[in-house]
Order: sequence, then C-alpha cells, then structure tokens
Amino acid sequence: MPELPEVETVRRVLEKELINLTIVDIKIKYEKIIVNDYNYFKENVIGKKIIDLKRRGKFLIFKLDIGSIISHLRMEGKYFYLKKDSFDNKHIHLIYYLSNGYMLCYQDVRKFGRIEYKIDADLYNTYPLCEVGYDPILDKEIEIKNIYDKILRKAIPIKTCLLDQKIIAGLGNIYVDEVLFKSKINPLRISNTITLIELENIINNTKYILSDAIKHKGTTIKSYTSSLGQKGEYQDFLCVHTKSICPLCANKLTKIKINGRSTYYCDNCQR
Repeated sequence: MPELPEVETVRRVLEKELINLTIVDIKIKYEKIIVNDYNYFKENVIGKKIIDLKRRGKFLIFKLDIGSIISHLRMEGKYFYLKKDSFDNKHIHLIYYLSNGYMLCYQDVRKFGRIEYKIDADLYNTYPLCEVGYDPILDKEIEIKNIYDKILRKAIPIKTCLLDQKIIAGLGNIYVDEVLFKSKINPLRISNTITLIELENIINNTKYILSDAIKHKGTTIKSYTSSLGQKGEYQDFLCVHTKSICPLCANKLTKIKINGRSTYYCDNCQR
C-alpha cells in the first residue's frame, strides 16, 4: 500500500503537470470507485480547473476552482498522465480528459481505491478528512498530550496503534517497522505501556524517516511505482522491513504477523 512518502511523491509528480489544466470530460468505467453519485461527481468536476494538488495523510486532494476531489489509493491505486487515448487497460477505472490534450488515468488492479468530490465547506469538516490524525510532515505544531491520551486509551500492540490513521496519519506497515526499530520499541509492546518520552521519540523518528523516504521518492516494494515512471529508492535504506539481520547487533531479525501484517523487528534491540 502506498504510504505517506509514496503519496507525496505522486503529488509532487502530478503537481508539475496538472496545475491550471481544466477537466473537459470524464469516463468512469467502474462506478464503485466513486463515493458520490455517479452523475453528481461528473456534474461537479467537468469544466473545473485544477488549481492546486495537496495531500493529507495518505489522501491526495485535487483542489479545483470550485470544490475538491479526494483520492485514496488504498492498496494498488496509481495515476498515469498520458497523451489522449494512448493508454487503456481493464484496470483503468477512471479517466479525466484534460484541456491540453492529455488524460489522467486512475488504475487500480484490486479496485479498493476511492475518489469523491467535496464542496469547499465540507473538505476538512466531514468524513474522511475530518478523522485524519496528526500529519508528521504537514503539521508543524504537535499536541503531544492529545496523541499520548489516545495511545493510553488503547491496550493493543503499539504497531497496531501507529497504523491507526486517526492517531498519526501516513504511517503504514513498512514505515511503522522502521520507526519502531529506530525508537528501540518492540512492535508487540502494549500501547498503554508507552511512556511520554518514548512517544516523543517515536514522533521525532517518524518525522525523520518519512522525510528521508520522501527525499528518496518512497519505497518500491511489490506494486508501488509513481506516475511518469518514477520509482522509489528508499527500499535500499530500510533497516528491518523485509530484512533478515539486524544492522545494529547482527542478531537474526524476527518476522511475525500482527493483525495480518508482516512485521520485522529485532528482539534484542527492541524492548
């Protein structure tokens, strides 16, 4: 699944191409991709100009001159910016035809991604963005006590807690493993045993790792490739995820499943 660095990479790539282009037509090939009513979506998007491209957590936000399109890539969503009618396959579910003769295609092999139109007043005040938690890259101010209270109310593995997008937005399976390793915390540790100092360390390491991953255009593992052929390089810098030996102590890493997610950690370095 694309996590914050991958979504930010896609945003930066598309931003260079799409700003000030008008959506002149839309082809929706799989209606369930659209959260709104099919006709409502088309009526509110066709004829609108793309004036900005933003991100919140794992959500892409296409800002229009009136309203916005919210896009969540989920497991395998991808965008392709191409010459009109130069590309199509059975996994392309939505095509925006643009005023410069190009098209923006949304491809999703597993059809889990979701796209919806929001009026400006509802963008951040209604689901889903109203429930998105602290964004480690966008949010300069952090209410550490608020995050700590949310963690203390739970009695679940800390990895599961950090995957909750209502607490910290943008972390997924890969980066949680890396953050917990750098923070020296076992992913099975129960969340309400985490101290405030440990949480501050987790937050600081989250900022560092996500920023570094963005610099390297994200992590390309399995299905992620950004638009226009860019590939992530951060897989070359991972310490534990998909690895077998701890880079600190040379201990054999442990691989387990936590809530069905493959999890890598060092039971010697992480407590």
